[in-house]
Amino acid sequence: MNKAFCKEPEQSGRPLCPRCGAEGQVVTEETLRAHLSAADAETLAEPVAWCDTENCPVAYFDTLERTIGIDRATGIHWPKDPAGALCACHGLTCEDVDADLAEGEPKRVRDIVGRAGEPGAECVLRSADGRSCVARVQRLYVRRLSGGR
Repeated sequence: MNKAFCKEPEQSGRPLCPRCGAEGQVVTEETLRAHLSAADAETLAEPVAWCDTENCPVAYFDTLERTIGIDRATGIHWPKDPAGALCACHGLTCEDVDADLAEGEPKRVRDIVGRAGEPGAECVLRSADGRSCVARVQRLYVRRLSGGR
């Protein structure tokens, strides 16, 4: 096909979500296959990225602007799925964070932050963005501490 009719992928840094325009987090093929059907995973070309924007319906996308929505992915975590786990490896939930705040001591949060750094944590497979839950857990904790949802 004539290059004049093809859209060239963005080459400036991380890929941008074609729906919301936010920078994506590149994920491994291993992460992608853990959260998508084989057929859906094969529709995307590397590099594939995760859209971390809370209210964007896109889960994964590629530089050719092909997308897979959160409705077609499994194991979506908070904040993409407000009812989803914060830590898929160890099962921490938003309710656990709320319980820590109600009790006045972040026991569960500290436990998960410590365990997330241990060998054997399966963040690449269990977390839809392929990253550790630590930043996500801390973000929710601070948000809730300041009265946000």
